[in-house]
Amino acid sequence: MIQNGTVIRGHYQIQERLGSGGFGITYLAIDIDRPSHCKFVVKQLSLRNNDFNTLPFARELFEREAKVLERLGKKNDQIPELLAYFEENEEFYLVQEFVDGKDLRSEIIPGQPLPEDNVVVLLQDILKVLEFVHQENVIHRDIKPSNLIRRYSDEKIVLIDFGAVKEISTLEINADNPSSLTHNVGTPGYTPIEQERGHPKLSSDIYAVGILGIQALTGLIPRNLEKNFSGEIIWRKHAPKVTNALASVLDKMVCPSFENRYESATAALTAFTQADQVSPTRPPTQLAGYLSNTQYAYRYPLITNLVLCLSLSFTGTYVFQIIQKIIIDKTYQNSNEA
Repeated sequence: MIQNGTVIRGHYQIQERLGSGGFGITYLAIDIDRPSHCKFVVKQLSLRNNDFNTLPFARELFEREAKVLERLGKKNDQIPELLAYFEENEEFYLVQEFVDGKDLRSEIIPGQPLPEDNVVVLLQDILKVLEFVHQENVIHRDIKPSNLIRRYSDEKIVLIDFGAVKEISTLEINADNPSSLTHNVGTPGYTPIEQERGHPKLSSDIYAVGILGIQALTGLIPRNLEKNFSGEIIWRKHAPKVTNALASVLDKMVCPSFENRYESATAALTAFTQADQVSPTRPPTQLAGYLSNTQYAYRYPLITNLVLCLSLSFTGTYVFQIIQKIIIDKTYQNSNEA
């Protein structure tokens, strides 16, 4: 661990440790060569495997993925700009733009479900920045609340901590094939099966966003979500008021089989649009329209009340048709008597 006050690369002075994990340590730093002492984020990535043979592969991977981050950050302001990357003492460093904001753990809180309309807006905001990433043919691989920051200045979502560059710390030489490497990146609960097996796809990111949406709607943390025998997540009972439109979109996003998921962020965004106005406001039903006829409500209050009670308990059209027939028969009988 780097001590506070340490200067690396000649001008980045470490101020404090922001966080740490299995992939490395993140620090807040300032540039002492600039009068404004601009803030930056420094990520230190260390090889978990000290095997000397791993280092050349790690260097190659680091160089390649750092260039990807640099390209993305220059093209989209919702991805932190990469300002420098280098190696010192067989450890790898990324220097990135500091994003002033709070990550989504401050909004998605266990035990506190969010309203559906809030969740829809949130998911669309995430998918919009992810759409750019996917259009660049890049997979994030580690989408979760802590890797999504809501920037204070404009309330936009900023996507951080791309998983591919963190693979450096997980590299291991394959004993059966020394020329190949094995590695895996992701967070349990947000990672689909194909990614766990080392074959991430664009739709793997869609799975993670869908899990995040279910987490926001139910207030449950991902590892507590129940699955059936086929791997499908059983979550609707924890969000009984969610509309079928949104539930159907989420179900497809988190489908166990990647072939049946939306293949990219663009496809998922299109699904939200086609779901038409995926919102908690349901259109008037045929039953509600029928009961708006005050003639029947006034003349037959008992039947009207019965219809209302049953409509609260059942949604099937069969019950409606029976009640409708009773009203029509009663009306026909009264007209004959007249």
